[in-house]
Amino acid sequence: MLSLLIILLTASAMAMALPRSRGRLPILMYHKVRPAPADDLTVPLDVFNSQMAVLADRGYESISFARLQEFHRGSGTLPARPILLTFDDAYADFEDYAAMAMREHGFDGTVFLPVGCIGGENTWDGGGEPLMNWDDVRRVAADGTEFALHSFNHDNYHDLSLEDMRVDLARCMAELDARDIPYRKVLAYPYGGFPRTEPMRTSMKELFRELGLEYAVRIGSRIERACPRDPYEMKRVNVQGVDRGLRFHIKRLWGRTRL
Repeated sequence: MLSLLIILLTASAMAMALPRSRGRLPILMYHKVRPAPADDLTVPLDVFNSQMAVLADRGYESISFARLQEFHRGSGTLPARPILLTFDDAYADFEDYAAMAMREHGFDGTVFLPVGCIGGENTWDGGGEPLMNWDDVRRVAADGTEFALHSFNHDNYHDLSLEDMRVDLARCMAELDARDIPYRKVLAYPYGGFPRTEPMRTSMKELFRELGLEYAVRIGSRIERACPRDPYEMKRVNVQGVDRGLRFHIKRLWGRTRL
């Protein structure tokens, strides 16, 4: 354990000295940011502020999926150290805490909407915590936050048929279009779940291409590439409330704290 820690400290120090991280695109995954104790889904506001300060000090610049798509189409560029800051579930206090803290450091983020649950509560996680309503979504979008898809009812794509997926995505896009909400055709898999066996895995991606999805993001605990191998399995780093100090440095460099 001690030797591993020495290796990680040495590598972290070397990596932090680099002027840029060519070809790398960390995608950080958050859920709740608020002045509350840490748990599996909650990053205390003071910890989040310190994380944003680290990213700003290291020269990271937040990008949107829209900008990433422009880059992949050859009509745009990326900064030297791009990063995607993503937030699942659209909690009602996102604007008060996460968005405000990000903007203090010059960052913006992407919120993945469980579209059919907007204006309700987090029923998939015990309930009792309000989500954004549609007025909140419009206001936050006008302030620069990007919105994307997190299924209609927070359903696990691992358990859905292809037709269920088609209906789910069509309902999401129809609802957002009808409400004139700006969004990207990017999916964050609820629970990180999706088919892992063939031919279902390939068939799902063919469906995504048919529906015009640009990207889909999973939980991978790895640092993604700016040009990912698979746009429908882009890996995100799950950031938790305990990720401060060295733990956060290691996660932003490798995506995980264990080999």
